[in-house]
Amino acid sequence: MSINMTPRDVEFRTKVGSREILTLTIVDNLGNARDLSNTTTFATGKWKVWKPNGTLLINGNLVFETRADGIVNYTLTSTDTAIANAGIWEGEVEIKDTNGNISEQTGTFNFVIEESY
Repeated sequence: MSINMTPRDVEFRTKVGSREILTLTIVDNLGNARDLSNTTTFATGKWKVWKPNGTLLINGNLVFETRADGIVNYTLTSTDTAIANAGIWEGEVEIKDTNGNISEQTGTFNFVIEESY
């Protein structure tokens, strides 16, 4: 069962079976693009989407598209957008340092996988 518990300012909407590339600009608390050029502090990242019970639907590796401008992306897979995952969920992006500690974490966003008709 999906649930839209809290409307968010950012929403990603896709269709079942989509393989699109999702792009997000990481920003600071003032809304300015965050410079992710320091590869020690911002080494790796994950695109996460989960059900209300905490089950992860997506836990995919980020691509740093333009580090200086805070732009990251994630390419959806067939597993991510399987029909069983259709619904309205929540997600976030986590970026970790070289020690595996979270160095940056976005606010949550809505993530909608719509059934295609």
